[in-house]
Amino acid sequence: MIYSKYCERTGEPENALALDKSGRMWINYAGKPGDYEHISFADVLNGNVDPRIFSGCVVFVGAYAAGLQDQYSVPNSSAQMFGVEIHANILQCMIDDRMPLPVSRLTAALISAAAALIVFIASKKLKLAFSLPITLIATAGYGFGGVLLNAHGSTIPLASAAVFMPLAFLFNLIRRYALQTIEKHRITAAFKKYVAPQVVDEMFKKGEYTVKLGGENRHIAVLFVDIRGFTPMSEALEPEQVVDILNSYLNLTTNSIFANGGTLDKFIGDATMAVFNAPFDLDDYIFRAVKTAWDIVQGGNEIESKYMEKYGRSVSFGVGVNCGNAVVGNIGCDFRMDYTAIGDTVNTAARLEANAKRGQVLISESVYEQVKDRVEVEPIGEIPLKGKSKGVFVYSLVKILSDGVEK
Repeated sequence: MIYSKYCERTGEPENALALDKSGRMWINYAGKPGDYEHISFADVLNGNVDPRIFSGCVVFVGAYAAGLQDQYSVPNSSAQMFGVEIHANILQCMIDDRMPLPVSRLTAALISAAAALIVFIASKKLKLAFSLPITLIATAGYGFGGVLLNAHGSTIPLASAAVFMPLAFLFNLIRRYALQTIEKHRITAAFKKYVAPQVVDEMFKKGEYTVKLGGENRHIAVLFVDIRGFTPMSEALEPEQVVDILNSYLNLTTNSIFANGGTLDKFIGDATMAVFNAPFDLDDYIFRAVKTAWDIVQGGNEIESKYMEKYGRSVSFGVGVNCGNAVVGNIGCDFRMDYTAIGDTVNTAARLEANAKRGQVLISESVYEQVKDRVEVEPIGEIPLKGKSKGVFVYSLVKILSDGVEK
């Protein structure tokens, strides 16, 4: 054996061979392909090389040409290494007593699992800006630790670092993306029941899909509308007929609200409540609320003639619109919440609707001041409103002069 001959010539004691349980020796490569000096054997035979240069050296004779098919892949280089160089590395390992042994499979599995778990927890709990650097640092640290262990006689499977830790990170990345996508679709479906679909689509296009939990003070426009004479009408008609009329009415109010970018707050019996400029900012929201009221009244004329002919009953609406500050947000309890608006602004809008006659839209003075250049009104004067110590000056909407929304 060459190593034994080397020790015999140099007088150095032979290092005990470190073999794994399968009787294999692990190579700690000292050099990469091409690191060892090589000399053409033909030059030696032809006398072109002074043989004294080999004095005190271990010489390996072997193939050193690609066509001889004696090249192999090695772990320390992307290039292939000739068989004679591999033998040189083996001898160097034995001379330097650098023959690492692999740790047990259980130990290797536990180390790999611990490293992957660290990355898994970090990528699950932390944001991408923090979890990605941690994953890269952990992977590099695992590799560096493997090099240190290798230098002290042990080796761990470094390939697991390049597989399990990135896989743990990728798993949580895909999982987080999937959960966010599901949540976005869930919120989209919920919002489209209350907010104009085009508003929701634009909101998600911009990535603005978070609604503030709890309450916030916002300046909004509020609209109330209900059917005049609904109670006696429902008593005179069959239930199926009442539902037919109610569905047509709700379809009209909902479509009118959504067409003008408003938010459907709730149905209260035969009444509908809508808010504008909540939960999202809406341009020209006061005029949009007024135009919604006008659209409902105009659409109500068609419904009235339809059901007069069908059931012999007239259907008309009274609408009230007010604007001002209100508390808006998720109001309720942990297991049952509604996004709604509360406050004096809302109560005043409801009172205006209660005072509106058939086919009439009543707007407050604060609303009129904001839209007076684009509407024609008839001053009603100050009227007392239930629950308010002072009366409110109101106007009856006669005509919309401009359909355009200011942006």
